Amino acid sequence: MPRTTELGKIPAVDLAYAVGRLIQEGKTSLAEVRRFAEERPARIAALERELATLKAGHAAAKTAGRPAGPPAAAVKTRKRKFTMTAKARAARKRQGQYLAALHRLKGVERTRVKAVARKEGVAKAVELARKLAKAAPAKAA
Repeated sequence: MPRTTELGKIPAVDLAYAVGRLIQEGKTSLAEVRRFAEERPARIAALERELATLKAGHAAAKTAGRPAGPPAAAVKTRKRKFTMTAKARAARKRQGQYLAALHRLKGVERTRVKAVARKEGVAKAVELARKLAKAAPAKAA
């Protein structure tokens, strides 16, 4: 939906033409246009009431000696304590070891380790990756 400032630049005659065309093409109905036009004064009144309420709240806060805004001490919501099972912790540890071992490998060796992980499991893949990493020549620093 275009912003109001963009519509404000379009002359009223052109806007009336555009609304007429939308009605002709069935994109909107005359009833919808009327409803929005009739709704406008009520919406303006509601916004003015809200603004008056905000101004009154700001003035009351000034006299109370406290700045306007959220309450000073909001109640903290308690976080759910996260508990992890031993099985899940072990799985995450294996996954970390697997990723670290893969990181040290290149190309064909990496693909070979991934295949072992799919077929035989991550633990076997980590063993193979460590063995291949030891066999590979060390990088020159």
